[in-house]
Amino acid sequence: MCGIFGITDSKEAPGLAYVGLFTLQHRGQESAGMVTDDGTQLRQHNGMGLVNEVFTGKVLESLKGRSAIGHIRYSTTGSSHLKNAQPLVLNSCLGTVAVAHNGNITNADRLKASLQKSGAIFQSTSDTEVILHLAARYRGRNLEDTLARNLPKLAGSYAFLFMAPGKVIGARDPHGYRPLVLGRLGKSYILASETCAIDVAGGKTVREIEPGEMVIISGGKVSFRRFAPARKFTRCIFEQVYFARPDAVVAGRSVQKARYEIGALLARELAGVKADLVSGVPDSGTVYALGFSEEAWIPYQTAFMRNHYTGRSFIQPDQRLREVTAHLKLAPIKDVIKGKTIILIDDSLVRGTTSREIVKSLRAAGAKKIIMAIASPPIISPCYFGIDTPNREELIANKMSVERIRRFIGADALHYLSLESLVTACGGGKDANFCVSCFTGRYNR
Repeated sequence: MCGIFGITDSKEAPGLAYVGLFTLQHRGQESAGMVTDDGTQLRQHNGMGLVNEVFTGKVLESLKGRSAIGHIRYSTTGSSHLKNAQPLVLNSCLGTVAVAHNGNITNADRLKASLQKSGAIFQSTSDTEVILHLAARYRGRNLEDTLARNLPKLAGSYAFLFMAPGKVIGARDPHGYRPLVLGRLGKSYILASETCAIDVAGGKTVREIEPGEMVIISGGKVSFRRFAPARKFTRCIFEQVYFARPDAVVAGRSVQKARYEIGALLARELAGVKADLVSGVPDSGTVYALGFSEEAWIPYQTAFMRNHYTGRSFIQPDQRLREVTAHLKLAPIKDVIKGKTIILIDDSLVRGTTSREIVKSLRAAGAKKIIMAIASPPIISPCYFGIDTPNREELIANKMSVERIRRFIGADALHYLSLESLVTACGGGKDANFCVSCFTGRYNR
């Protein structure tokens, strides 16, 4: 997951980077960091916590510069610790270079072991640091040449932002798993994980960075360079299912529109189902429920009051915190629920423990019948490209049938959206080519 944001050639760069990171806060809540460039010197500040906690007014005043890159973290590799907060900064024979990374380098352990044998000393346990050591060891004429030489050595997923004095470079892995978008704000350029961060900063989206492509921004000019053979996009489909904000645009359509269509397709797959109301698990399930409601002609009502100060349960760093967060954030509205047959829609069902608590709370509030509808297929296989599902045994659909899952969560009925419907709603077609490995167990790596 994670979120990255960069802006060049702006006297308001630190403040706009703050705005961009704040907009991307839904992508990670463990740490936040920023590096700024005044043309000769890089300044860094990283901290544990949310963007508004890490970047006080005093901190922002100290981050002088006309360019900035920033990062908010959701850990998949490396512990939740300040030493792994990004951007990372390395002083080497290349000069000072900073990097912010969204993704997961699947061959990082092998590369790290080889580099350590050659004398490299690692300061973090994050897979991101590998690219900095590769760049310091195997150099080209300049930073972009060095990256073009070393990025092809990485396997897995990545969207990178690099910064050196006077230069910002973005790079996206050859499959395009993780998102990276270029924007423009006057004479400034913006790079971000989602289009909504560009919009909120006041810019306009130019285009996605293509798989295997670098964008180099220096001296107020932008250029593009391919470092790996062109391949079709293999975007992570979970961007539209869960990660991205509804006002972001992915694969040419807004996430809001894709989720609304997913809800409508869920209703078609459950044609003829009888219920008093349809509702969504806040917040990501709400749009699905609205699409379902209109298609099925079943009234939509809000069944839960959400506490917006608890964060997102799935992206908490351990299972105990996920369960505590889920319990705190949703309070059933008893007058809406009591005596009613409810269709409840959620974006996904990963471990099953959160869904079980939600169903239990509906029962306690007096629900007559609960039909659980999931806006994605069963997740049967872990993700190696940046989602925190590393263990097959944590995935309930890997070890239980749909009927056994239904009994485990306590619902009266359980339905998963078909993979075909999901791909169609997210912008399916010959050019879409989403990564759906978590649903199929087949990996493109």
